[in-house]
Amino acid sequence: MKTNRILSATLILAMGLTSCSKLLDVTNPNYFTDDEMAEFMASSPEAEEQVLTGLVGGLPGYINIYDARMNGGYSNSAAYESNFEFRRFCQSGDVVEGDAENQGGFSAYYQNLSSNTYWRTDQDINNYGYYMGPVIKIGPAQKAIDFITEEKAEKYPSMRASRAQALTLKAAAYMMLMERYTDLKDVTSTTAQGWPVYNKYDYNNPVAPLSVAETWKWINETFKEAVDLFHASTYGKDGYTIGKSASEIYDIDCAVAQYYRCRAALDSKEWATVIEAGNDLMKHMPDLIKAADYGMAASKLETVNGRTGITEKTPNGTGWTGDFNAAENAFFNLEKNPEAIFGGARGTTNVFWSLDGLNALKNGPSGYYQVDQLIYDALSDNDCRKACILPEDFHNFHVYSNNGKDTTWFNYTMPQYTSLKWAASSAIGYPSHSNDAATADNIYLRSSAVLLMVAEAYAQSGKEAEAKALIDKLLAARTVDGAPAMTCANTMAGKSALDIVKLQWRIEMWGEGDWAFFNQKRWGTQNARGNNHWSNTPIPTEGWTWEIPQKERQGNPYWN
Repeated sequence: MKTNRILSATLILAMGLTSCSKLLDVTNPNYFTDDEMAEFMASSPEAEEQVLTGLVGGLPGYINIYDARMNGGYSNSAAYESNFEFRRFCQSGDVVEGDAENQGGFSAYYQNLSSNTYWRTDQDINNYGYYMGPVIKIGPAQKAIDFITEEKAEKYPSMRASRAQALTLKAAAYMMLMERYTDLKDVTSTTAQGWPVYNKYDYNNPVAPLSVAETWKWINETFKEAVDLFHASTYGKDGYTIGKSASEIYDIDCAVAQYYRCRAALDSKEWATVIEAGNDLMKHMPDLIKAADYGMAASKLETVNGRTGITEKTPNGTGWTGDFNAAENAFFNLEKNPEAIFGGARGTTNVFWSLDGLNALKNGPSGYYQVDQLIYDALSDNDCRKACILPEDFHNFHVYSNNGKDTTWFNYTMPQYTSLKWAASSAIGYPSHSNDAATADNIYLRSSAVLLMVAEAYAQSGKEAEAKALIDKLLAARTVDGAPAMTCANTMAGKSALDIVKLQWRIEMWGEGDWAFFNQKRWGTQNARGNNHWSNTPIPTEGWTWEIPQKERQGNPYWN
């Protein structure tokens, strides 16, 4: 009988650590007491691993959620959490999506249309979906925390990393809610409402929101507990699992905890915490992407576009003669990306590879994403990131078909300033250029963002030399092969450290996550739009701090 119960342990834990016996007051033969579970875990290393896997094995799937509940019940590409982040990027002004005649799927966000009141409580998909993303993370994290108590983590070293993983996910969720639904200008307010924090996986009675200052304090302290547990654990090295395998890249380790810890501390203006956490991560992840592996140089486009025997609208020639495989691009290939903190290893579909993403070689006019002209003009000619941007219109570009063969649809003009950061004409392991294969690695979080967070914290705290030294390291890595190393002094002379950092945020993290939006919210300024924009409407004032959804407010009478 005991054997059967042991075999079912993982399944029961995956479903949650409560049972019907709690509600019906009957003995459930499949319900484990804490003592029984601890006894089972102590019986062998395999048993311990089985239990912990059941508790936290699924948590990495909540870092970038795919869930129909965020999308009004529809399971499509808009149900990805990263899709919501992309909307914020399109609002930011750092990108031009298509043109007035060829408007892309995110055009309403790019134009910041007055009809697009995404922040309103009655916008079920846009606002409530954005709210659901972090809320969905909290439940599974809290389940694990309830079982892996502080006492258990102290007693069983192997449980420390598991508790740390759950704490990281929970704290990241509350950080996201604070970023979206509170004002980042005053993060020390003891009167403004922050967020209610729930500390038990159960049918909880409504809890009053903490103040803004108290919520940020709880978030920062929770991340600190997670990091300390990782450092004291037997997980990887100091809690870091750095590598290229699926188990190393698709896990919540100390790097993920420090990444989000830095972001929360940056939001809450805890500069010393940003510096301490970020430097610890960069000590374990010192390397940056090589310039030759950073996207696809625009100079290669002519060769990639090469063709023989194919004329416009006549897809019956001998095929394409050029290629730029996803394996050559660090943003698709973990082997070339030492900055990867979290993502999906090969065999997964990368959103930026797909027709809905930023891969210009797989798109037509509505999907040509251009870098803001002012960003381009600020780049040095020795910068590999500038080399990935079209310096002028490219005429007669041929979009690959979706019929499984190397044939074309139509000739298009790829506009000046189109980014080839995520360019690839063929998927990893596929010789065909067609769109039916989309195999690539997915790098979702990377260490360059941490470098920029630390540089900003130095600049914000008056340590200009330290800030510039970090940016010099980034610039050296982004210098094209054979050119003199770029520095702050020879590329951005006369700028303050903070202005340098702000510019490098826009350049380095272009198209990644929601950084462009939340950086501007944190700074309290919007970036000017360059001459290549066809819409110049800024983000509306009310669009920065979203209204708490009615479904949240109606269930909690403590909201003001």
